[in-house]
Amino acid sequence: MKSLEIVPHHYSSVHLRVKYPVRGIDEHTFSFQKHKKQITQWATNAVNCAAELHPNSTIYVSSDSNDTVGYLLEESHFAKHYIDATKHKKHPLVVKLVARDYSNENHHVGFAQNVEADGFMDVFVDITIMGMGRCVAR
Repeated sequence: MKSLEIVPHHYSSVHLRVKYPVRGIDEHTFSFQKHKKQITQWATNAVNCAAELHPNSTIYVSSDSNDTVGYLLEESHFAKHYIDATKHKKHPLVVKLVARDYSNENHHVGFAQNVEADGFMDVFVDITIMGMGRCVAR
């Protein structure tokens, strides 16, 4: 948590379960690009919800899709505005998104096969970090 610069009870969390089978999404054939419009709407709504509940706090982001986390941290208007504000030495906007290393996709606890318990470590880390925050928006 130190590397993410978050302190227990001083941040909020956003958890996006985008592979959940709803509205034409199937966890086995899921593609971020195929469902990007829908997913980015959900992600934006979740971040807005967390920011509304706890303005001026950092928001920890987690998902069952590393592309969704990457979108929020690198492409979303939240990321772009925060980067622009800090680059030009202006006061940063109130929404600062952080996440653990998301380069590897989380194994899905309900659908993964032949995965040892330590293969779910990133899931456990996400749950622990989310649990130490002030709220979780989904």
